[in-house]
Amino acid sequence: MNPQFHIKPINNLSVYITTLCNLHCAGCCAGTQVKNNITLNEVSALVENVGEINDLYITGGEPTLHKHFRDIMAEIFKIKYQKIYLATNAYNLMKYIDMMDNFTEIRISHYTKESYPNTIPNTDKVDEFVSNYKGSARVVVQPITLLQNNGRTGACGRNSNGIASYFRGKIYGCCVAGGMDMAKGLPMNKNWREDALKAELPCADCVFAI
Repeated sequence: MNPQFHIKPINNLSVYITTLCNLHCAGCCAGTQVKNNITLNEVSALVENVGEINDLYITGGEPTLHKHFRDIMAEIFKIKYQKIYLATNAYNLMKYIDMMDNFTEIRISHYTKESYPNTIPNTDKVDEFVSNYKGSARVVVQPITLLQNNGRTGACGRNSNGIASYFRGKIYGCCVAGGMDMAKGLPMNKNWREDALKAELPCADCVFAI
């Protein structure tokens, strides 16, 4: 049985445009082993079916590693959303700095050897972007610390905040399942909000669930 944790109607979406990443952090894409990119056709299907939503999150992996990042985002920007967020480790932000004003908020994960010993520090990339970007998007630098349960200190609430995820043409029942190999998504269609509630949540295999 799929646990029915959803309290709010689903009207927010997390889009995984790639599962590739230049870092090696526990929990990235919830431990996916299959590295892949969303295609332009799959983004077009998303744009056609998603309708109007509140918050749209662009994530991965590292989103800017998608070799067609500009083209993918040009399509995604056609969605009728209220706010759009980019989750990134700043690896390629200078390359795409001209695009950043399209986002409401840029959320940069900041890793250091002291805070997250098993990954590659990115302080130089973070500082470079923060120093150079003078645009309209809000920039939030989020220090990432490796703790028990990957830094989570309470029960997972990700499937109770009205958010689903999308990757490779399928809709998933929480904001991380789109990046999990073992998740069972359902084909994207105009009833995606209802289908997201039906999609099986792989909580037993999720590093974020406690």
